[in-house]
Amino acid sequence: MTTAPQSVLIPSNAGMRLIAQLTIFNKGDFNRLRDYITENYAPEALEVAATKARLVEFKAVYRMSGKLRIDRVIAADKHQALAVVEGEKGDFYMVQMVVSEDYPHKVLVCTFNKGAEA
Repeated sequence: MTTAPQSVLIPSNAGMRLIAQLTIFNKGDFNRLRDYITENYAPEALEVAATKARLVEFKAVYRMSGKLRIDRVIAADKHQALAVVEGEKGDFYMVQMVVSEDYPHKVLVCTFNKGAEA
């Protein structure tokens, strides 16, 4: 792929949410990440996993992997994105982001699954 993987995500509402979340994550600012989740996740997503539980997971990923960069985009459309991200320590995650069709495109699904191959 000759273009940066992020450029594939920019036209996607889900992709933009993923980029924003990873940017905050990579700064290690978990107070801001908590605010981001609270403000941008749909209530039904927070019923599945509350903000606090999501923060625990993100902190664990940060401790294990460090900063994350988008390695490649598997698929992206207006409301869904699937990407492989690589941690500073060389591990990989498959990340899925699904947002609502209605503005402001709140996050419905955000999953990180460790072990995706490069």
